[in-house]
Amino acid sequence: MIRLAFILLLVVSSGYYLLFLLKVLRGLKPTAGPRNTTAPMVSVIVAARDEEPNILQCITSLSHQSYDSRNYEIIVVDDHSRDRTLALAQEAAARIEHPAIRVLTCKDGPDQQGKPAAISLGVENARGDIIFCTDADCIVPKDWIASMTGCFTEAVVFVAGPVTEQPAGSFVSKMQALEFLGLITTGAGLIGSGNPIICNGANIAYRKSAFLAVNGYGEDGTFCDDETLMQRMVRRNMGTVVFNFDPSSTVTTSTPETVSGFWHQRTRWAAKRGHYEDKSVLARLIVLYSFFLVLFFSSLAALVDPVLFIPLLVVLVLKVTAEMIVLRSGARLFQQRISVWHFVIAELLHVPYIVFAAFIGQFSALRWKNRALGQ
Repeated sequence: MIRLAFILLLVVSSGYYLLFLLKVLRGLKPTAGPRNTTAPMVSVIVAARDEEPNILQCITSLSHQSYDSRNYEIIVVDDHSRDRTLALAQEAAARIEHPAIRVLTCKDGPDQQGKPAAISLGVENARGDIIFCTDADCIVPKDWIASMTGCFTEAVVFVAGPVTEQPAGSFVSKMQALEFLGLITTGAGLIGSGNPIICNGANIAYRKSAFLAVNGYGEDGTFCDDETLMQRMVRRNMGTVVFNFDPSSTVTTSTPETVSGFWHQRTRWAAKRGHYEDKSVLARLIVLYSFFLVLFFSSLAALVDPVLFIPLLVVLVLKVTAEMIVLRSGARLFQQRISVWHFVIAELLHVPYIVFAAFIGQFSALRWKNRALGQ
């Protein structure tokens, strides 16, 4: 009876997972639709906390855009940094030849802490019709603004773009970059297939009017992130969400320096994904997580009941094959290369990593830059 239950769960959950990957794959097909040819006023907002090593190169890359400098401003919002981030941003604003670089600081108080609060403060002071967001540890290409604004046809309210992690050269960083490519590819495919669920806040843009119409991150914004903002716009029918597949819009960030840093980042991401207003999104994520749970416990059960090994092996082969197809498609689109060796190692760790990271994320305190949020 237990054996039959495991087999049925394997069949049903793997079927759902494969259909999910098929949906992602279908969405990884850039369309040559109409482009916005106007040059709207843009406000680029960078939330920064303790980014002394990175803030100058971020601001510099933002100031060297091919977009008309008269049509965009740069707003750096310092979120109670304990290092020289604020001072360096202010020095850059005074030194760099750009007509509009402003530096704001978050006020004291628990409701003025965290990235959502910093972004909200930036939007409140923004002059642009389109809000761009990237992270303070990122470098943007010179055509970033021009490429992203081109996606804002009349119906579009939210644009997500590609982000790549630049591996530091170590084996661990290369594994992290591969996993990150999988996340970006999945988000792009879901948006492309008309099912926007995840995006990366290091490369997004949206209409200021839509942000204000949905009340930004909401009353409980501390626990929200950029993909929940995207979901709020979708749920309220603000307009269309699209993904910008143009390689010239790819934002570069660095991989976490340590395994513990990587683990903390990923569990923090998992901790925030339970705050979707559309509960059907949460339900779909739970079903996907169930697939990994079934695989994990089926692997343990197969050690006791070898009969389970054959159906388990079939499911694993289908999983690895389908994921490789999707990942290779994403790598081609985002002009990256996949090491087969790294992929094989990643597959061995994939199931336990998902099971434990998602589980721990739901029970760990939400922290950002050595600060507990929501307290």
